[in-house]
Amino acid sequence: MNGKIRLIATLTTLTLAFGLFLQRSTSAQSGRGLLVAGSNSAQPLASENSNCKTIRGNGVQTFDPVTGVVTGPVTNSGLLDGNLEDAINFGAGFLFTPDPTVVAYTTNLTITTVHGQLRASPVTIQSILTAKGAEWGEINPSTSTGKFAGATGTISVVFKPVGDPSVGPYEADVSADICFAQ
Repeated sequence: MNGKIRLIATLTTLTLAFGLFLQRSTSAQSGRGLLVAGSNSAQPLASENSNCKTIRGNGVQTFDPVTGVVTGPVTNSGLLDGNLEDAINFGAGFLFTPDPTVVAYTTNLTITTVHGQLRASPVTIQSILTAKGAEWGEINPSTSTGKFAGATGTISVVFKPVGDPSVGPYEADVSADICFAQ
């Protein structure tokens, strides 16, 4: 491993560790059934509403440990073909899960396409050993633009490193259930 990669990996590890130490202690809870009334999960499913679509695609992204941003293209998805930008929300901190090798954190996800921007603030879980992870979140209808303005639904990204685990590249499978307002 050359010196630059070693430095980047060390800085990434230190940043994660620092965020974990700043994090307040929380009690573990089951997320199933919590706060469902306030979510848009009551929206119609794709089979119930002709304005709803299930979209799948893939991509290859890289991580910039200095900015905390993952970037790369989304392809083979039709409406979501474009550029993905996923910024770690450092202000929200990091949280250990019951598995001490897995952390959870939030991000600000934007996929920019020729149809507009799809935005969400997903929760990410990621192994600190393998760098494999997944994120899931609800689409933000008020900040999404163009064809995605007013859209509801969910988006998920499952990723794994195919290069250096600290910066990528990462292969990603993108899946979204979108109910369009228009």
